[in-house]
Amino acid sequence: MAEPILEVHDLRVTFATEGGPVPAVDGIDFAVAPGETLAIVGESGSGKSVSSAAVMGLLPSNAEVRGEVLLDGRELVGLEADELRKIRGNDIALVFQDALSALNPYYSVGWQVAEAYRLHHDVSKKVAFRRAVEMLDKVGIPDAARRAKSYPHEFSGGMRQRVVIAMALVNNPRVLIADEPTTALDVTVQAQIMQLLADVQEEFGTALVLISHDLGVVAEVADDVLVMYAGRAAERGTVRDLFFRAAHPYSLGLLGAMPRIDVPPTRRLTTIPGSPPSPGSISAGCPFQPRCAYTERVGERCVTERPELTPRPGEGDHEAACHLGRRPEVVA
Repeated sequence: MAEPILEVHDLRVTFATEGGPVPAVDGIDFAVAPGETLAIVGESGSGKSVSSAAVMGLLPSNAEVRGEVLLDGRELVGLEADELRKIRGNDIALVFQDALSALNPYYSVGWQVAEAYRLHHDVSKKVAFRRAVEMLDKVGIPDAARRAKSYPHEFSGGMRQRVVIAMALVNNPRVLIADEPTTALDVTVQAQIMQLLADVQEEFGTALVLISHDLGVVAEVADDVLVMYAGRAAERGTVRDLFFRAAHPYSLGLLGAMPRIDVPPTRRLTTIPGSPPSPGSISAGCPFQPRCAYTERVGERCVTERPELTPRPGEGDHEAACHLGRRPEVVA
């Protein structure tokens, strides 16, 4: 097995607000090796995007980041801004969720991709633009030399997403973080974007961290999965662990809410009652306890004791943060 190129240990993110400190990410760990895909899944507000922004050093000034973020053994947390800029976009890059917001409406897409290249290479504008056209062509923009002179509003949503991917890939980064790259795209375009990312991985051996709430996409592309809830890790393991041996009631609830073709169409999708807790309002016990169907079976521990990630016996690196001693079958 290849050595991880990106390692995150005990990552914690706290935002300073007028109402006091608000913890958004509370001690998560993950790693990804070249050519592999790690998916981070969970509901909105679970801390997925904050985690990726912390890894990239893109959080606002009121955020305090603790823990370790190691890129090929080099610590990124606390790195000087100038040093971090040399790494960000070059060795590690981010595909933003909203392509339209990520692109500047006043500049052509070719100019923007070229500038991303010039930030890390001492080349002329002509050479950089030629590189931009090459990348736009690689990500599937038709007639790339002509369309490079177009502006973001002249592209469809799927084409804008390809431009953002081209910008992220223009420097051949070793790690690519894709923050819900298929949001708001139709199913056909989603498949095209995910195939594009898979092709890039195969060609360059890029390590991919995919942030998503779409378990269908995760099932197709991921090697390993981290399930997050309320800023914490609920479950971690291989993609087969999640889909065939889910050990946390929250993971099972997410799976139950996903449409499937291998079950009768008359069966209703299950739902998880309640809503995720707001940051800063989590009690001392399990953060999922107010919504969990198994609290009565476990008892007081769910309310008073925070469960930590614990290895599942005989299941390799599969871990779950749950007091339930056996695997849940159904979340009612």
